[in-house]
Amino acid sequence: MEFTPIKTKRLYEEIVEQIKRLLTEGKLKPGDKLLAEREMAEQFQVSRASVREAIRTLEMLGIIDIRPGEGTFIRDTETDDIIRPLAMFLAVERSSLLDMFEMRRIFETATAGLAAQRATEEELDQIEAMLENMRERLNVQDPARGEEFDAAFHYAVAEATHNSLLTKLFKTVSEEFAKANSVARRQLYQSGEENAQKIIDQHAEILSGIRSRSPEVASKAMLSHLLFAEGELRKWIV
Repeated sequence: MEFTPIKTKRLYEEIVEQIKRLLTEGKLKPGDKLLAEREMAEQFQVSRASVREAIRTLEMLGIIDIRPGEGTFIRDTETDDIIRPLAMFLAVERSSLLDMFEMRRIFETATAGLAAQRATEEELDQIEAMLENMRERLNVQDPARGEEFDAAFHYAVAEATHNSLLTKLFKTVSEEFAKANSVARRQLYQSGEENAQKIIDQHAEILSGIRSRSPEVASKAMLSHLLFAEGELRKWIV
C-alpha cells in the first residue's frame, strides 16, 4: 500500500484561499478595499511577510489592484479572468515563473533572429520608438509605464517576423502570462535605477542586432537579456 505524502499549505496560500472564498460568497465585491497589511496580519494571526506574499499572489491572479497612496482594492473583472487555471498555477507556484523564462529563451531568441532578417524600416522605427519610451519613463521615474513599453517592445519584435501564426502565438502566450510577466518586469524596474538602465541597454543591443540584419547578434542579445532578467527574478523568488 502506498500513501501520498501530505503537504502543508503555506500561510500565504491560506490567506489567498480565504479571500477567494469571500469573493465567491459575495462578502467581498469589486471595488471593496482590503484592510491594511498590519490589520490583516493581526486578523489572520500571521506575519506581515505572509500577508505581503498573499497580496503579491492576488495581484498576479488579477484579483486585486494596488493603488499607491490609496490602498488595495478588489478588481472589477470577469470571473473567468480570476479563475483561469494557468494564472492560478503561476500565482501559487512562483517558481513556475522560471519555467516561463525558459520558454521565453527558446521562443524569443528565435523571434529576434527572424526579425533581423525580415523587419521593414517602419517596423525598426516602431521597435526603436518603444525603446525611446522606455528611456523616457526611466528619466521621469515611472516604472509602471516603463514596464508597458518593455512589453510593447517585445511584441513589436514579434510582429517584425512577418509570421502571422508566430505573432498570434506570441500574443496568446503574452496574454496568458500577462500577470506573471507584469509582476516580474515591475520587480526588475523597481529593484533600482541601475537595473532599469541595464534593461534598457540590453534592449538597445537587441535593436542594434536587428538593425544590423544579423540574426545571430539579435538572438544572442535577446538571450543575454532574458538570462539577466531570469537571474534577477531568482533573487526575488528564492
